[in-house]
Amino acid sequence: MNTAGRLRAFVVPSADRFGLARVVVSVRVVVVLSVIVLAAFGPDWMRRQPVALAVVLAGTLAYAAVVMARPNLEVRRTRYAWLVSLLDTGFSLVLIGLTGGVDSPVVAALTLVVIASAARLTLAECLGFAGLAGLGYFVVVLVSPAGRGTGLAAPVQGLWWALYLVFIALLSGALSVLLEREHQSRVKALVEAEAEHAAAEEERDLRARLLRSYEAQQEGLQVLLHEFRTPVASLDALTEALVSSEMGSVDRESALKLAGRHARHLSDMLDSLADVNLSRQPAFSSGRVRRIDLAEVIGVAGDAAGIRPPRLQISISGETSAIHVDAQGLRRVLTNLLENAARHGRGLPIDVVCECGDGHLSVAVSDRGPGVPQEDLGQLTTKFVSLSDRHGTAGLGLWIVAEIVDALGGTLRFTARDEGGLTASFTIPVN
Repeated sequence: MNTAGRLRAFVVPSADRFGLARVVVSVRVVVVLSVIVLAAFGPDWMRRQPVALAVVLAGTLAYAAVVMARPNLEVRRTRYAWLVSLLDTGFSLVLIGLTGGVDSPVVAALTLVVIASAARLTLAECLGFAGLAGLGYFVVVLVSPAGRGTGLAAPVQGLWWALYLVFIALLSGALSVLLEREHQSRVKALVEAEAEHAAAEEERDLRARLLRSYEAQQEGLQVLLHEFRTPVASLDALTEALVSSEMGSVDRESALKLAGRHARHLSDMLDSLADVNLSRQPAFSSGRVRRIDLAEVIGVAGDAAGIRPPRLQISISGETSAIHVDAQGLRRVLTNLLENAARHGRGLPIDVVCECGDGHLSVAVSDRGPGVPQEDLGQLTTKFVSLSDRHGTAGLGLWIVAEIVDALGGTLRFTARDEGGLTASFTIPVN
């Protein structure tokens, strides 16, 4: 449960508060009705002024109806709190004067008025209000006609009730303050508990983020090892070939050009790593877009993967000699796909079919290896998963291909060839 939900367990919602206010208003209506019953069926001395009594009772009922329709007037510590309390006291004192003065049973209603005011006002305000109510009662019993004689003089009884109302106010107000403080302390404790809970959750989230960051760093390291392995291995082989004296001048020149291409590829990869470090972008985010010759890029990728014609069979349709694309990303995709095809292709020819048009480049790389069962095709791009008994790439090559193609805004698809083998095809946007 969230903080707001827990606070609702202690803080009374507005609808519930208005419902409780209507209960208070209902008590007011019942008190007025009881006074009407007493005036109608009580002793004659309670009806000495029937017209005035009827008018006041009608006004009291109308007042109770207004407050019933506006229960927000009863809510604690509003700007109407004093007004409602004074109206309750005023009607009660007038009814006391009209129904017998010092002998009137309506004096009991004053205790209810004081208790209700304790719920609306502060303790100090409630005590002051009770003093005013007691003073008003004292005046009423002095100016009202003499009663039946209860054994106490009117001034004495007036003073006693005034003091009694102050005691009621003190008791009710103190209890109201205690309840409010207890409520506030429980809410405060709940807020503190929620703050500690939120801090604990934040700490757990931080630990989880740190763990993910550590895992991402380890994953990035493995990707780097995978991506640098192929060109470094190719450069090592070219170096050994150049050192040997068996190469002719033409082959030596070709080997030097290929070594230069691999060096530029490594340089581009290092530049990309620098960009990633500066921008904090993922390692597979789109890189620099430049104009390339697709056939040349495929040849470089084939050399890096150790595949050359006639084993590498390339078919190109459309204008691909000057397309604008993320050259490094495309080269990484082709190198990984060709390396995967070479590893599992049983030494048989590998087909690369390219088609460019309508702002898209489509490339399909097909081998003639054992292939992959249809139900396992979806696992080919799963990280660290290898479906072959040859674990040369530790299950990272095709996952890297999928990540780069996605970063380039393209799509990747794997299908099984009818005559055996696997076809990896991708489509990316180009200009």
